[in-house]
Parts: sequence; structure tokens; C-alpha cells
Amino acid sequence: MNALAPYLAALHQQDLLEEAELAHTLKRLRGRQSRVSAWRRGLGSGARGLSGLFAFAARSLDPSVQAERAHRAQGRGARATP
Repeated sequence: MNALAPYLAALHQQDLLEEAELAHTLKRLRGRQSRVSAWRRGLGSGARGLSGLFAFAARSLDPSVQAERAHRAQGRGARATP
């Protein structure tokens, strides 16, 4: 048997363990992002609309957002042509 076989097998096993850990982490992160609490699911679309209204109101009162809109309106944004 080749003298390097145990070393190569250990490297392969380490690679497999790292892949499994990465896959597990990604699966856990994806699961967190897509979950909606049971109490929020029961509220229906009316709650989403109300939440959107509150978000719009908060954005309209934020001075940094208004300054950014004014900056974009002047044509100095990332998409502006030189």
C-alpha cells in the first residue's frame, strides 16, 4: 500500500467535514430568513399593508433619506452619465 494513503484519506475526510459544516450553516441561515412567525401569518395581508405604511412614514421623516433622494434627483448618482 502507498505510504501516502492515510494522509490523503485524512485530507479527504477533512474536506468532507468542512463541506458538511458549510452546507449545514447555509441551510440554517436560509431557514431563518424565510420563516414567518405564526402570529404574523395569522394577521393576513392587512398587517403587511399597515406595516408598509409605517415604513413609508418612517422613511419620509428620515432626513438622511430625503437628502439621498435630493442627491439622486440632481443626477449625481451612480447611474449618472459623465
